[in-house]
Amino acid sequence: MSDILKKLNETANLALNSASTQESMKHLAKAFSLFSTETTRLENAYQRLLKRFNQVNNQLKIQENELRQKVTDLNSVTSYLNNILTNISQGIIYIDLDGIVTTYNKVAQDILGIDEKKVLFKSFSENFSDRFFGFSMKNALKFSMCQKISYISINKKQIEINTSFIYDCPTPYRGIVLLLKDITKIQNLQISANRNDRLNKLGEIAANIAHEIKNPLGAIRGYASLLYKDLENSKPLQDMILYILDGTKAMERVVTNVLEYARPFSLEVVSLDINELIKEIIKSIKIDLSFSSKIKIHLNLTEPNFYIPADKEHLKSAILNIIINAYHAMEDSGILRISVIKNSNFCIISIEDTGDGIDQKDLENIFSPFFTTKQNGNGLGLSHTNKIIQAHFATLDVTSKLYKGSTFTITMPIKRG
Repeated sequence: MSDILKKLNETANLALNSASTQESMKHLAKAFSLFSTETTRLENAYQRLLKRFNQVNNQLKIQENELRQKVTDLNSVTSYLNNILTNISQGIIYIDLDGIVTTYNKVAQDILGIDEKKVLFKSFSENFSDRFFGFSMKNALKFSMCQKISYISINKKQIEINTSFIYDCPTPYRGIVLLLKDITKIQNLQISANRNDRLNKLGEIAANIAHEIKNPLGAIRGYASLLYKDLENSKPLQDMILYILDGTKAMERVVTNVLEYARPFSLEVVSLDINELIKEIIKSIKIDLSFSSKIKIHLNLTEPNFYIPADKEHLKSAILNIIINAYHAMEDSGILRISVIKNSNFCIISIEDTGDGIDQKDLENIFSPFFTTKQNGNGLGLSHTNKIIQAHFATLDVTSKLYKGSTFTITMPIKRG
């Protein structure tokens, strides 16, 4: 109890116990004076408290607005960073010192084929082996050191991994960041470029050899013909000369094919309806008795009046050669599926057969000159076909399974250049 209240209580008791009215009034007056003083003090204290409350309340509102602005800015930055992580061309994985995966973007999910719900904010070891990325993750986190670059193979994909340890931050936020890049297409392009270089050099060598062979071969055939006439009276010797002539003719065919393959050609590009070209090829096949009628053709044309820039005769020759190979692979019966699909800025021509298929070890060489698995083949058909396709700035790919069939896919640009 405060001193004022004590005095007020004492004064009130004195007023009650006073012997006279005058004395009682005197004590009551003093009590009212004390009460008035205390009321004034309390009022002043209340006003000061109210003022202070308003000041604190205003400060809280200012801080609340600042905090809201900071939250808004943080959300904007978070959204901005998430957009970067989502749309960046590389996969990003961040693993803290405790081995918890705190960042795992969509590209990483697509490359690794593991859903982010299984990975994000989970321990690294729950989804990956210690050396999954080509180095020991436990050692890297323990010693704060990691391999700068490594390569792994996942689901027939070649993945390049760039790794960095993050130091410049508080300890709880330190860890390892992994940048994943699918380099499968780049490697395939390098293999294709190397193969084309080899083919170009081989073509030059073959052309030079063919030229060198052609002249003496002609002389051999000429002298053999003269010998054949001179040996009219010796049938056995004439038969031997016939073998020589047949051999020179076969050699000349090979030389002619080599020179034809090595010779550069120019395209007469026009706006060509690829659907009509395919129909024209199929029509010629159906009326040709050399093609088995037991082979059924299924045609799928998804885009009406589909025009592409191409040389009609050369492209027709390339597609027809693929179809002929498909017929040979199926021998007497089977199904040939031909489809033309528009995909973005490309025309996809797919030719699929149900034939014997191609051994995996032969797939890499089927476009190489003189490579053939046929007894009577010269190995120049598909290589020449590939040359035509490349001249159209297009690509020719093949997939195959033994005893199940093969699929040749031509990807041609709809706009030239």
